[in-house]
Amino acid sequence: MRFWFFPLFITFVYILSSCSSNPYEISTENVKKDWSYLNIDSIVMTSSDSDLLCRISEWKRKHREVMDFSFGYCLGIPIQPDTTFLRKTNDFKKDKYITRLSKSINRINLNKVKLDLDGGIKRMKVFFPKKKIPQNLFFINGLFSASVFCTEKDIVVGLDRYVGGQEKVIQELPSQQFHTWIKKGMDVRFLERDVFAGWLMTNYLEETDENFASEMIRWGKILFITKQLLPNKDEATILRYFPDQMEWAMNSQRSIWKFMVEEELLFKTDEETRVHLLNEGPFSIGLPKESPDRIGQFMGYLIVSNYAMEKKIELNKLLDVPYNEILQSYKAK
Repeated sequence: MRFWFFPLFITFVYILSSCSSNPYEISTENVKKDWSYLNIDSIVMTSSDSDLLCRISEWKRKHREVMDFSFGYCLGIPIQPDTTFLRKTNDFKKDKYITRLSKSINRINLNKVKLDLDGGIKRMKVFFPKKKIPQNLFFINGLFSASVFCTEKDIVVGLDRYVGGQEKVIQELPSQQFHTWIKKGMDVRFLERDVFAGWLMTNYLEETDENFASEMIRWGKILFITKQLLPNKDEATILRYFPDQMEWAMNSQRSIWKFMVEEELLFKTDEETRVHLLNEGPFSIGLPKESPDRIGQFMGYLIVSNYAMEKKIELNKLLDVPYNEILQSYKAK
């Protein structure tokens, strides 16, 4: 199927200069901050053995699920305050690659990251007064195990996944496991976006099992809400696209929709369709290799954005709108 390109100004809802005032402009001036941050990576790399043992005992008691993930799953170090824990932790700290990776991690401006996260959580508290809000946010070196891990009350951020794709420590990663597109995506610009998308998909919008369209709209809700939590981030960042990828998607949206309709993909229930159009990869399978990955997420975001802005619906109510109601409202431009 041929893909045609159209001028950027004709379709995307956020670019329309004629839109009325944004219904999601809110004040967070009186929102109380009641969440905390803990940089586990920094503490591990700088603490003495005795101090680390005391801390790990406290962490294990207060945040068992987070510690099991951060140490047990990511680093392969059992959470027991004993000599085995100290030996394995010290081996980790003395590793030459870890030392260089730690220096790259330390160049991340966490003050700016925390400021953006604070703003997003404050907006979350206003938009979702009765929903779960993160209580603790932890920064770790997860040895590339995961970008973000969420529980019912905590968020863990693997800073190693955000040091920058051009960093030497990232370029040295084995290409068989870490493909070029994976390394390129290890960009700090996506950190806050990943945090909120991860929280929403874990605690607000669980995965659906009905069909491709239901999952596409679920992703649209996740991304649209993420955008409202981070209003100063551009759509490319929210979609985890670089500018050239966003340009391709926006210019091709009419052809993408036609492709989905003509191939009867919307109501397919097979796993393959989801993987090809919703999962990360070098491109979206079934579309030209110039396409960005996760094109189904892009279309979901576009469809939900149009619906939400037209209806001026509250975000907490958007969560429960049936996917077929949102889908039926979409008119391809």
